Amino acid sequence: MSSPVLTRLLKLFTPAQYKLGFRAGVAAVAAYGLAYGLSLPNGYWAVLTAVLVVQSTIGASLSVAVDRALGTVVGGVVGVVAAIIAGPSMGLTFLTLAVAVFVTSTLAAKSAKYKLAPVTVVIVVLSDPSHLDPWVSGLHRVFEIGVGGVVGVLCALLVLPARALFFLFPHCATAVRLCATLLALGRDGVLGRGLDPARIDSLNTQARNALRAADARIAEAKAERALSGYSDPTPVVRSCRRLWHSVIILLRGADATLSAPLVALVSPHLDAAVAGLADYMSTLARRLDGEKDVDVTGAALTARAAVSALQGEVDRLNAGGNLDSMGGAELTALFAAISACGHVRDNLDDLAQRLAEMDASGE
Repeated sequence: MSSPVLTRLLKLFTPAQYKLGFRAGVAAVAAYGLAYGLSLPNGYWAVLTAVLVVQSTIGASLSVAVDRALGTVVGGVVGVVAAIIAGPSMGLTFLTLAVAVFVTSTLAAKSAKYKLAPVTVVIVVLSDPSHLDPWVSGLHRVFEIGVGGVVGVLCALLVLPARALFFLFPHCATAVRLCATLLALGRDGVLGRGLDPARIDSLNTQARNALRAADARIAEAKAERALSGYSDPTPVVRSCRRLWHSVIILLRGADATLSAPLVALVSPHLDAAVAGLADYMSTLARRLDGEKDVDVTGAALTARAAVSALQGEVDRLNAGGNLDSMGGAELTALFAAISACGHVRDNLDDLAQRLAEMDASGE
């Protein structure tokens, strides 16, 4: 196979996706080997469980393993009771099957942790009574799925392991970078450099989706805490969401363009503040992407100084009477922009603090 073709094939999937496929393959082979060695009657349940347990992150694998084990045990118990009551009677088998599936499916509807329970009930109740007693069949199912669950978790832990934080934080980094772009667009609108509402709506949607994707990984990261030592990542995601909301403050007034005289007075300081904040965001985004050697402190000091200079300049203009002739809408837009910059700075400082706490907890 030529090198260009191989390169294109490799680019079809991400490294994380190839790693997941490799883990699943190892888990399937290991589970099949154990099932064969233990002479399990339906060893494919161990293999299926191992493959299903292996997920993109360790936390997700642990959650799936617990859910499958819980559903299997509950379904096994209910199925055994139903099969014993039914005995050899076909009529009672129909009745107990209906009741048992109703009970376990209702439980699964209430909590996804029990979604395997109805499947286990069907297997146990409809097992051939001439071959295995119901309680033996149920015990086999629990043991087979237990073997698969253990194999899946071990593969998640030992075969190219992936931490949920390494999937969660890049979503946060994406949201922070989008906030930097949105902040610049809002600044341009206030200063009369043009405003593109369609682009702002698109970027806001992307930021919202990135934060939702980060939220979806929080449960996985929490499941890993006992293994990784890292603290709860929820405050990091919360800080990113507050940052986005701070940027929206500026966007809401971005269609109220300042007059040319006021633009001439404040644009140098507003540009400097937005540039400093954007660099601060870029630095934190790189940190969220996993880069260790980034100068967060330097970027923070530059951003704080630029925002303070903007606030000081507007205070000076106000005290000197330069703003007396400005209209109410214009002043509202100006002070909304200044307030937004201050909130963005504060939320970036909070995000930096949350990341420092995460680093300290994982040391």
